[in-house]
Amino acid sequence: MNLNLPNVTSLLRTGADTSHLSPARLYPLLLDDQYRGQVMEGISAQEDDQGNYNYRAVSNLGMVYLYIHRRDRRRKLNTKKEYARELLLLLRYPAQINKTDIRELTRLDMEKFQQLLEQQGHRTSTLSKKIVIIQSFLTWCYEEGYLNKPIARGLQPVHMNRAELPDRDIDEQSLRSAIDYYKEQPKIQSLLFILATSGLRLNEIITPLWGDLYYDASRKRYYLRTRTKRDKLRHAHIKDYALEALLEYRRRLGLSTMISPGDSTPFYPNRLGKCYTLSSLSASLSTWMAEAGLTTIHGRRITPHYLRHYFTQTAYAKGAPLDWISETLDHSSTKITKENYLSRVMKKERDVSDYVDLL
Repeated sequence: MNLNLPNVTSLLRTGADTSHLSPARLYPLLLDDQYRGQVMEGISAQEDDQGNYNYRAVSNLGMVYLYIHRRDRRRKLNTKKEYARELLLLLRYPAQINKTDIRELTRLDMEKFQQLLEQQGHRTSTLSKKIVIIQSFLTWCYEEGYLNKPIARGLQPVHMNRAELPDRDIDEQSLRSAIDYYKEQPKIQSLLFILATSGLRLNEIITPLWGDLYYDASRKRYYLRTRTKRDKLRHAHIKDYALEALLEYRRRLGLSTMISPGDSTPFYPNRLGKCYTLSSLSASLSTWMAEAGLTTIHGRRITPHYLRHYFTQTAYAKGAPLDWISETLDHSSTKITKENYLSRVMKKERDVSDYVDLL
């Protein structure tokens, strides 16, 4: 956005007209936290005896901006982008019902807003995420005194229908065949190895630097320091054969294969030796797996995240304790691991048909 600081901060104040600005132009503003201090100076100057700030001079857009950059939250850039996208949709809603401000919305308005979202045909998981983001924002606005009523009560949690979750089971032999298919392409082979044997998310592979890889002499293993989705530090075990494939890929790119803490090149670089974007690598890997014929056991197309399910189910099948699996995956509880990754496996385990037989 080619706007100077005074013009940008004016957009965050009540009465600012943003109707001429597309979401594409508003995103850079919402993601740039350099304006937060200046906005907060005006708000905090009118703090009352109970420590409450006065948000009357803040626009709806300004509240979205402050919420995205809350100091008590450590949100990653991708999370901020997601919040900005969903909350800008909310800000357009008042005009659709002949209102000018979210402060004019009622609980009933929010019930109708959720109905509109439901009519758009989103997957249950997507709809649930949208509702959680918007409900959390509106609750915060009410707690801060920006909204006079708890209108977030008009939004109801979206209950996941586990039966709607797609089958994500991958046959080990099919995975091995896909890995062998790319034996002459270490770029792809190394990525398949790492994802399937570490349980890492794709973003946890493209974010670290080569200097984040190290050798633990006491355990005689290589580990990668990376940040998880919840911003926790994980030391992920990188198998020797996966590393060897990755080293060959780096050699072909002309990058160093020495393990050095000072190396700032990407751990998993693109063909130019630079960092991948998540969307680019995810799309490419999905295509590569399809070309190798890798599908679920029922023949459905898979995404990179399915390899995380393969890792979880394989670890569980080979006797890994559930709490260890959950900790490795950086889940906040074993319930998430059981419900999202192992529910079908566990149901088969608890099937009592073995107790009933006729032969």
